[in-house]
Amino acid sequence: MIKTTIYLSKTLKKDKLLTNSSSIYLVNGGDGLQKTYLGLIMSEEEVAKGSGEAALHIAFEKLSSITPNVIQQNLVISELEALKTAKLNKSEYLIYSRTEKWTDPLGINCVDIYSDEASVVLSLYSTQNDKLLNSTRLASSNCPHKLNGIPLTTGSPESLYENLFAKWVTNTFIQK
Repeated sequence: MIKTTIYLSKTLKKDKLLTNSSSIYLVNGGDGLQKTYLGLIMSEEEVAKGSGEAALHIAFEKLSSITPNVIQQNLVISELEALKTAKLNKSEYLIYSRTEKWTDPLGINCVDIYSDEASVVLSLYSTQNDKLLNSTRLASSNCPHKLNGIPLTTGSPESLYENLFAKWVTNTFIQK
């Protein structure tokens, strides 16, 4: 059972949509948390190291196939710093990618309460006036289908996020 959610704070107006000639500064907002189970009952969350960079890489791959004007910042910096740097780079837009959840259990351990999970908040800014144009939470969780308790495919937060980000791009870009 796939649980997918895309929460848009507001829909972009047609004149605010990005194009294939838009220049973008894409920034890593940090790693998210992952759910872990230490036994049958006890669960906790810990930092999912590298999750912010993984989400950023997926976004960069997709965006660079649309526009050649994408600059990627792997280091974690604040939104204020990112806006300043985006202006220095003469980027029209800033996409600040902050990972919230990034859980990847072994396929056989994947159950409804402990599943592959990706949740990333994207903040889209116009650098011309430092205005937040849109804030979106992309979230999905899922387990691969099983046959006699054996997963038929591998699952991952990366594959979930690739689908979510593709939908976000469809709502955010207009092809010229």
